[in-house]
Amino acid sequence: MRADSVCPDHAESRLVLNSVKRELMSALEYSGVQTDTLTASTSAMRAESLARPAQWYAVYTKSRHEKVVHRCLQSKGIDSFLPLCQVLSRWKDRRVWVEKPLFPGYLFVDLPRENLGPVKAARGVVHVLGNDEGPIQVPEEQVEAVRRMVERHVPLDPWPYMEQGKRVRVMSGPLIGMEGFIVERKKKCRLVVSVDLLGRSVATEIEAQSVELI
Repeated sequence: MRADSVCPDHAESRLVLNSVKRELMSALEYSGVQTDTLTASTSAMRAESLARPAQWYAVYTKSRHEKVVHRCLQSKGIDSFLPLCQVLSRWKDRRVWVEKPLFPGYLFVDLPRENLGPVKAARGVVHVLGNDEGPIQVPEEQVEAVRRMVERHVPLDPWPYMEQGKRVRVMSGPLIGMEGFIVERKKKCRLVVSVDLLGRSVATEIEAQSVELI
């Protein structure tokens, strides 16, 4: 057999193999373009969020989907805030500390109202809180107050919703500058912060001498 002669079956196999290689290379190149585009889009969204005033909205999720939604939104470059607290839970033959949502079923996103489409379409999202006219913005100071309490790792407890009471400002300690309601119970003082749109409040113990009435 001459060196340049090729069996028809071998020739057909070679053609198929080359075709597969071309398709694979094309898919890899396309994937690279898509990844670069997604990365650029995510970076642009994050830069845009830093350049404008905060616009927080509350998102209601399916039961036990808060962390799933939070990760999904973050992967899209959306500024998502899921407040978590440490809860003592029974696990088999012992009790352990676990992280659970401070406001079960809710998290917050910082986006302009006209850009909430990807949030509403995210897996696990039920809706963005609002009324017949559309989503309602959550006051930045309420979200930031909750964020500070979470980031300072102070003990937190859910609290019956408060919208009226003695308002105080914290004058010393890790929560200095924060404002909220002061509640005295069992000879202990608690600072209560409310998120009005959720109708939820959270409390932490505080020294009476560290606050002043406002």
